[in-house]
Amino acid sequence: MVLQLTIVGGGKLDFEVKKMLNAGYTARDQSQVQKHIDELRKEGIAAPKSIPTFYPKIADRITTADKIEVLADNTTSGEVEFVLLFAQGKVYVGVGSDHTDRKLEQHNILAAKQMCVNVISAEVWRYEEVADHWDDLILRSWVEKDGQRQLYQEARLGTCMKVEELINKVKGQVTGDLSGMIFYAGTIPAIGGEICFSRRFEAELIDEQMGRSLSCAYSVEPIVWFKGEMQIG
Repeated sequence: MVLQLTIVGGGKLDFEVKKMLNAGYTARDQSQVQKHIDELRKEGIAAPKSIPTFYPKIADRITTADKIEVLADNTTSGEVEFVLLFAQGKVYVGVGSDHTDRKLEQHNILAAKQMCVNVISAEVWRYEEVADHWDDLILRSWVEKDGQRQLYQEARLGTCMKVEELINKVKGQVTGDLSGMIFYAGTIPAIGGEICFSRRFEAELIDEQMGRSLSCAYSVEPIVWFKGEMQIG
């Protein structure tokens, strides 16, 4: 899997995905971790055995497309995350969504992570350009609810674990170096604490200091051409 990305400020990045890792429960404030655990518990998803948690993901389960397919009658949802990409000794930053099947997650979280693709922005930043004001960057997401675009998540990255701490923890989870790895760094709580199963998801990472943003947006398209029964579990 090779992602053809644009580096904001100039340049192209043909990123060969060799490893992919999704993290969970990475808030700097443990009360925020508990909020997300409570959100998932309402959907029948058990609390994690350790915090943070890490889930390897098959390397081709990622896209920059504006549409993803899911099973009919699905219970899938997106969640905004900042994404770190490690290439040739450099670190790049994107924004993405760890789209997950919540019903399957009740039975097997690792398997649920493989069911849907990760979505990532087609543009990335050089981490070195935002490192000095990292905590001030803003994560936001929107869903479609009752036919209206609605703000779903919002927080500054100062609420998330520090990048250096996350990278050190990632190194403890993998063999070899991090070159070719894409790391989804965990999400932030939903506004109101309820998971929304939306047919549309938008994610954004905003840099107010430099007056720019990264974004990805996609529609969720259930498979409707199959007449047989589709059942999980």
